[in-house]
Amino acid sequence: MSRNKTLFMIMVIALFFLSGCWDRKELNDLAIELGWGLDKEKNNQIRITAQFIIPSNVGTSQTGGGGGKGKSFFIETGTGKDTLEAVQKMQTKLSREVFRGHRRVILLGEKLAKQGLAPILDTYSRDPEIRLRADALIVKGHTAKQFLEASYPLESIPALGALKEHMQIGGMGDTSLLNFLKAATSEGINPTLPVINLTGSSKGFEVTGIGIFNKNLQLIGFLNPSEQKMFLWIIDRLNQHILTANMPQGTGNAGLFLTKLNRKIKPSIQGRTIKCDIVLSGEGVIRENNTKLDLTQAKNLTLLEHVFEKATENQASQTLKRVQTQYGTDIFGIGEAIHQKYPSQWKGLKKNWDKQFREVQMSVHASLVIRRVGLTGPSMQLNNSDIKK
Repeated sequence: MSRNKTLFMIMVIALFFLSGCWDRKELNDLAIELGWGLDKEKNNQIRITAQFIIPSNVGTSQTGGGGGKGKSFFIETGTGKDTLEAVQKMQTKLSREVFRGHRRVILLGEKLAKQGLAPILDTYSRDPEIRLRADALIVKGHTAKQFLEASYPLESIPALGALKEHMQIGGMGDTSLLNFLKAATSEGINPTLPVINLTGSSKGFEVTGIGIFNKNLQLIGFLNPSEQKMFLWIIDRLNQHILTANMPQGTGNAGLFLTKLNRKIKPSIQGRTIKCDIVLSGEGVIRENNTKLDLTQAKNLTLLEHVFEKATENQASQTLKRVQTQYGTDIFGIGEAIHQKYPSQWKGLKKNWDKQFREVQMSVHASLVIRRVGLTGPSMQLNNSDIKK
């Protein structure tokens, strides 16, 4: 057999072993889901709600928020003993196959979160079609279905508005589900999720803090937005922060826009006493100055930095104290830091860590640097006689 015939036979035989596109799915056969909601139903059932895009209307909607003709999305629901059964029931109402690969936002009703999320998490570690880089949020005071049905004037797909709001306030956005799963399976840290609320009678919603979970993955309480910022800073997941502080003797206030945020956790064990020093650092620019200080003077900048540092230390200390006394659950990863520095002592501490966490002596230190003050030193409306050089 000639060489060419041999090559031809090899190529023909190889065709039988090539997989090709046997599992391809045409776009016209898929129902693309961007928002996903989970709620507690009667008889221990789960209700799922999905927000699907209408591709032909994306970018051409006349109403933006989808509140009428030409909307860019539609809502469908299903109930079942678990999420898979609920999805199957929802699928019976759809002409296209549900596609979860583009899921960006997961909403959890408050009642379901308080009951516990453990029964619904297994599918996220098992189903390869489910996207882990999604933003999971708790809907406080409402159901996830109510949230997904709400309109939002700035986004054609309302679910994306929740994701973008979370990122605008300095959070990491689409990593909250992944971080929750990592904390849920780790020792020395308890999971949290951001919280979002529908805003009364007006259209829209707002991120209003974080929800705290115990090791049984049950929601046990909330932190408000300012406490949330301190929490994110302490766990090193805050991208930016606006800090406002009042000057002593009532001479006004100033606002600092902080970036390059960082933190260090330094635990120490002395006998039966556990101490933890938390160092928060950052650099920023002055965005508002309502004091009488001339910020072109170095001594005034040093004074202002000291005021901002004290304000940061007070806010962070209050947040730590509240979590220790009211919830007694380590959401800051103090246990993880002790585990890394004192692995042998951690073996004895981890069995009763929640109780030990309440007794940890916390100290917060802030180190902030003002890089720029804008175009003027003192406020322009001040008379020269009022300016403090």
